[in-house]
Amino acid sequence: MNSTKILLLFTFVLCLSFETSAQLGGTHNYLDTAYISPRNISQQNDFLNNNHNFPAKPRDMWQLGIFVGLPWVDGDAPLAVKGSGSGFSNYASGFGLSLRKAIGYVVSIRGSLAYYNMLGLDYQRNRNFNNHPTIQQLYLTAPRGYIHNFRTTAFVPSLEALVSLNNIMFHSKQSRWNLYGVVGYSAFTYQTKMDLTGVGGNRYLFENIDVNLERKQIRADLREMMDGVYETTALSRDRRPNLGEYNLRHSFSTGAGFEYRVGKKTSVSAEYKRIATRDDYVDGWFRQSGDLVNPVYTSEWDNIGFVSMGVNFNVGNSKTRIPPLWWMNPLEFAYGELSNPKHMKLPKITLDDADGDGVTDQFDLEPNTPPGAPVDTHGVSKDTDGDGVPDYRDKELLTLQNCFPVDEDGIGNCPEPECCKEMREKFAGGPPQNWECKINNLPSVQFNGNSVRLNRNATAILESVAQQLRANPGCKVRIAGHGAVNKAAQQLSWDRVNAIMKYLVEKQGIADNRIIFEYGTDGDPNTVDLMPTTENGPNSVPAPHPNLQKTN
Repeated sequence: MNSTKILLLFTFVLCLSFETSAQLGGTHNYLDTAYISPRNISQQNDFLNNNHNFPAKPRDMWQLGIFVGLPWVDGDAPLAVKGSGSGFSNYASGFGLSLRKAIGYVVSIRGSLAYYNMLGLDYQRNRNFNNHPTIQQLYLTAPRGYIHNFRTTAFVPSLEALVSLNNIMFHSKQSRWNLYGVVGYSAFTYQTKMDLTGVGGNRYLFENIDVNLERKQIRADLREMMDGVYETTALSRDRRPNLGEYNLRHSFSTGAGFEYRVGKKTSVSAEYKRIATRDDYVDGWFRQSGDLVNPVYTSEWDNIGFVSMGVNFNVGNSKTRIPPLWWMNPLEFAYGELSNPKHMKLPKITLDDADGDGVTDQFDLEPNTPPGAPVDTHGVSKDTDGDGVPDYRDKELLTLQNCFPVDEDGIGNCPEPECCKEMREKFAGGPPQNWECKINNLPSVQFNGNSVRLNRNATAILESVAQQLRANPGCKVRIAGHGAVNKAAQQLSWDRVNAIMKYLVEKQGIADNRIIFEYGTDGDPNTVDLMPTTENGPNSVPAPHPNLQKTN
């Protein structure tokens, strides 16, 4: 299987992950205890009871990864993606498995095992034989020296920390992308071999290669010449630990990558990793200058580069575990509580109302209104007839404009009608004690919806009521509105009683002292009852909630 087939297989797996993935879900609900481990449930309960400021960390899934890519030795011989000959060993390739677990929202730990097959092929002839006995035996007498080539196979177990760089976001809820850095340890275990002989064990005639050609052509000619059998083991620094034919190098690995989430449990990734081996023999070669008698060796460590693509799968029960924490933005819960509180204990809002008129001080334009004085929505004392005397001091609540100006009690300057004068003189001591109210009952007034407007049926009823009141001077009328369940219902009840009272006083000429104002009682909130009575009662009651007052 060559690298092209590996790439095609990986592409198939990648397409399959896109095809079978579901749509991404929302962010985590930190109030849900189903995702909390038993050892953290105490903290979660304290948080839910507002005895702790922070929710417990939810359990999250593991991530299983499959990756393939291109490894190479950054050393003394150039990379060769393809060597001579056929078969898997003559193509540079790498693949492996990984298992990753978050330890927080930023840092996660990943263990992996990879296999690298790395090829190198130089294009320059040289007389540097690296003290290798086989190279010296074959090429010491060659007219134009030796051209180095190698194949390094390696098994690389790694334990690394991955640091997410963009999952904690201040201006976005969630992202499909996750950028991360890599740092960790790799047990780089390798073996390097060289292709020094062809058929029959004879050396290659490197002197027949035209070195004046372009590098690409020189390397093509070398592949054509060589059989692709890497039969000779390269030298190693045997003071380091060895595992049979393989050399073990404790190495430091670094890298960077990005991951794209394609579903609730699936993601794809691309990564570059570099392994510092602290070994100059990984490619089977080290630099030498001078001549064979006085060689000068230059040691430069060979490092490993690996570019890979991967498909990752979240492993775990989605009913008890959330996606890996590096996909979560923990600020989303905090910002969500600020804009739409579901858990916070908010204090009851109390607004000051110094004069108790129902209009809070911040909106009250007349903050010292006397108790019980009717006010408008701005907290200003009402002046129904506009005579400049507020209603709570006005003894003539509806003074005609042609009787202006008025005195300090709101009484106009119009002469008293002769009929009224005679009645006042006649009943100066009060109405006769034997006056009775002969009205047995009065009809109720119906309102529609939340309206306070009197329709045609209502005005017809009130005209009939006014006629009966005029015919029975010993009668008063109690106007009772219903609705007490909340502030809006109370104010609506008051508005409807006020509308009926104004109609009887302003349109039908009934004296306001013959009307008893009552609102907010139990009953049908769309009905206002009118009841005949001889009792006394208030004919002016301030609106309970002026800010909710209706006019139609």
